[in-house]
Amino acid sequence: MRSALEGVEGVGNIDIKAGDKDFTVHFDSEKTKAETIVDCLKKGGEEGAKIKS
Repeated sequence: MRSALEGVEGVGNIDIKAGDKDFTVHFDSEKTKAETIVDCLKKGGEEGAKIKS
């Protein structure tokens, strides 16, 4: 998933816990949209990627 988000402007830290399927992507909402991140993740093979609030 990290490689799927390389080069996406505004993406900062990605928090991943070993053994957990969920992860958190920190991003600057003025530089990119959450939907863009989800699209990039899906294209990178993370088909279950979705926005949680």
